[in-house]
Amino acid sequence: MNIIFWLILFSYFIFCFATFTFLYKIKFLISYHFGMNIAMLSSGVIGLAVGAILGNTFPSHYTLVTIIATVIAIIIGAIFGALVDYQTLLSGVSGGLMAGIMGPMLGAMADFGIVIFCSILVYVVFGMLCLSVRS
Repeated sequence: MNIIFWLILFSYFIFCFATFTFLYKIKFLISYHFGMNIAMLSSGVIGLAVGAILGNTFPSHYTLVTIIATVIAIIIGAIFGALVDYQTLLSGVSGGLMAGIMGPMLGAMADFGIVIFCSILVYVVFGMLCLSVRS
């Protein structure tokens, strides 16, 4: 795996951790509807991005890449969904399941452009999640 892919993958988790710590500090301001959007967006975008990077890097190990991307997306969805209640946790898990299965399909068939697009998508979505909380 190229060093640039490791750095991009590591930056995804840094942004995810930073967003979670910000949202955890203000979790009392998060409504049920916004909590479901947080859980679905975070798990969906991480599942697509991690799956695209791993699918592009390891196209011959498709089954293992799909399992890893799905597990990571489900865990992220459960963590972000747990900010509000069990219904948002379930929404995050289901969103992570679907995105984790679809992400490696993108990566196996695409080139480096889809990795750049998924990276921009991750940064924009996590930035929007932090900026869209009403105070």
